[in-house]
Order: sequence, then C-alpha cells, then structure tokens
Amino acid sequence: MGENLEKQKEELRRQLSMGEFGNEVFSSSEKDKIDEKVDKEIVDEFINGFGSYKVTDFLAHVPSSILEKTEYSGYLYGISRIETESFYVLNSGQEKYPIIGFIANKNENIPDNLPFGIIIIREEDNRFICHTTKSDPVNIKPYDEQVNLFSRNSGLLETSWMFDKCSIIIGCGSVGSYIAMALARSGVGRFILCDTDILEIHNICRHQCGIDDLGRYKVDAVRDKILNINPKANVTVFRKMIQHIGLDTLAPFLGSNSIIIGTGDNRESSEFACDYLAIPTNTSFVATCCWTRAFAGEVIYWTLGKNLPCYHCALGDLEDVERTERDPNYWGSRHLSDSLKFEPGIAVDIDFVSIIALKVILDLINKDNTNYTPRVINYLRQYTWICNTNDINIGGMRAGMFSYPLQVTNNLNFRKKDGCKICGDKS
Repeated sequence: MGENLEKQKEELRRQLSMGEFGNEVFSSSEKDKIDEKVDKEIVDEFINGFGSYKVTDFLAHVPSSILEKTEYSGYLYGISRIETESFYVLNSGQEKYPIIGFIANKNENIPDNLPFGIIIIREEDNRFICHTTKSDPVNIKPYDEQVNLFSRNSGLLETSWMFDKCSIIIGCGSVGSYIAMALARSGVGRFILCDTDILEIHNICRHQCGIDDLGRYKVDAVRDKILNINPKANVTVFRKMIQHIGLDTLAPFLGSNSIIIGTGDNRESSEFACDYLAIPTNTSFVATCCWTRAFAGEVIYWTLGKNLPCYHCALGDLEDVERTERDPNYWGSRHLSDSLKFEPGIAVDIDFVSIIALKVILDLINKDNTNYTPRVINYLRQYTWICNTNDINIGGMRAGMFSYPLQVTNNLNFRKKDGCKICGDKS
C-alpha cells in the first residue's frame, strides 16, 4: 500500500507540473485499478495543502566539504530564502553570514534557541536527516563550492587555473571596479586592490558599488563585492598609491602567476607599475583608461615573450592631455572646476572600453595554459584604441579621427628606444 501511495503522489506531481492536475484521477478506467479511498486521500492532501504551509518542498544546498567532515558539528552559516523554500549554506564558520542552522551527529545536543532554519543530523551510517526548526522535512543537495560557482565557465576558463592567479588592480573607480567584478566572476582567486579614494555620491552612476557603500574606501567596498561573488577569494587592500606601497611589500604578489592592471587617472602610476614592477619581475601588465567624456579609450599591455617595449618607450613622451583635459561646462559651473575631480562619461561607454581590456587580461592570465584558446591577443597590437563614438559633438575634433563608432584599432605600433635600460634586454 505504501509503495502504491508514493507512485500515485509522483503521478499527481507530474500532472500538476504539466497543468493536468485532477484531470485523470477519477476517470472510470482508473477506478477499477486504483484503491479509490487511498486515491481520494491523496487528492485531498494536495488540495488542502497546495499553496499553504502544510505542503513544503524545502531544499538545503550544503557544501560537500561540510558533509564530508564526519566528526564535525556546529552552527551553519548562510542565507535562508523562506519565500522560495530554500537554504544556502556558505562555508560553516563564516560569521559574516547569519546563522541558518546546525549540524550534529546523532544523539548530540542541539541548541533550542535556533532561528528558523535547518537542522542536519548525521546518522551512524553517515546518512543525513534534515528538517527545519519547525520540523518540516528538508532535502539536501550537496554542492562543490568552486566547481558549482564557476560551472558556467566550464570549457572556456579552467576554475583550478584561474583560482591560482593574482590580479593587482591599481585604481578601484568605475574602470577598476568593473574589471574586478568581471575577474571575480571569471574565477580569479587572489586580488590586490590599491586606491586612496572614497566612494562619493557622483561615483554611483557608473561604479559597481552603490549607496550602501557611500563614504567607504573604494578598495574596501570593492573587496566586499568580490567576496560576495566568491567567498573563497583572497583579497588584500592598500589604501595607498601604488608608488607608496613598496616593492618589498608587493614582491610576494608578483611573478608569472600574476597580472598588474592599471586603471588609475594618470599615466605616472601605469608607467611605474609597468616599468618598475611588472617588467623586472616578469609579471604581465595591462593599463586602460577612457578619454574625454569616454568618447574613446585605450588599452596597452606588456608581457614576457613578445619582445615588447616598456611603457616609457611606448608612451613616455606623450603629454597627458586626455587625462587632464577638462571643460567645466560639461559637468558643472566654472567656479567648481577646482573641486570637481572626475571626468564625465556614462557607464555603458566606460564599460565598452573596459571589456576590451578584460579580453586582453584573460588572454594574458591564460597565456601559458595549453587548454585555453586566446580571444584577442593574436589580433590586437600592444596598443589599442577603442572608440565609442566618432561624433565631434561628444569627443571634440579628436573623435573625428575614427572611421566609425565602436571602432577597435589593430594598427598602432611601438618600438623599443635604443639603449633602454628597462626593456632593452627583455625578449
């Protein structure tokens, strides 16, 4: 009788999912085959409980690593979603998440003051019985945190490879925060964030952080956003300019497993990072920025093995006009020009430039990975211009040098200067 009851329940669930609920249960042919009394009890159960608290299908997503610790018992931290009848355990012991339950071996005492959540009991044969604190049964769905977290990258980016890489991001403004979020979602496991600024109200329209982070150092706010994507990421923050941190402090983070990413608002920081940090330590380097009103932007990179000139040989003689050019009529009255420090530009234009930089970054992170197919590094040159619009009403006369909107160049070349002490002997 019990087996027959379960089969009928499964059939009713199937009918419900197909929009057929109750259509076939009491047909004349079925009456001859099924115990009518049992059948009616099942239907009554569904009708009385459907949409109410009586019928539940709670699911607890629990990391396999926790379930495999046969001697472990203690509080579980994570997120409860009662409205969708689900619980997400996120690394037991991470107190930044609220307590959502408890796991114990059979016959262990369980705290009686738990909030509404889950209780997982490990039986002697290592089976698990799970229920809510209100005694509703809960199904357990084990998951591997890293594999599941980046499963949508499968076949494109290798989780184990990416998690071992370190991104040193100089500047956590609109460009730096966008790149940090994208790299976190790509599976990069270690981050160094450098910035001295705090998040202001005018940053929000194009920054990855929002009103909840107003007044915080940008490095702190971006760190929390990274950890919200990947709680296992290792993030170190420096509320300093990169030039003031010191090589001894940065040395452990540099080398072939790392990449330095310059997103600051001046060329000096990028030149320092490339020529005095990246090249001497064989660390790959990318710098990107947007020009006036983000009508266009640029990406430049250096990496070992391509016989590329250093930043000074490439751009050291270029005046920094696109970083310092300001017309206060674009973004405020002239009497505010000394106090306003930002360059106007909408997020979608800034992000388009940043996306090209990100494709270069991912190619460089994976340049020694034989299982990776490069996206752009074999097509783009060391120095790339990215155009959002060639309308001179937005970008001024310089915008007119582009042939069409969304143009991405691949014809700009540099060469090493004779006798350069930085890149002269680097192949």
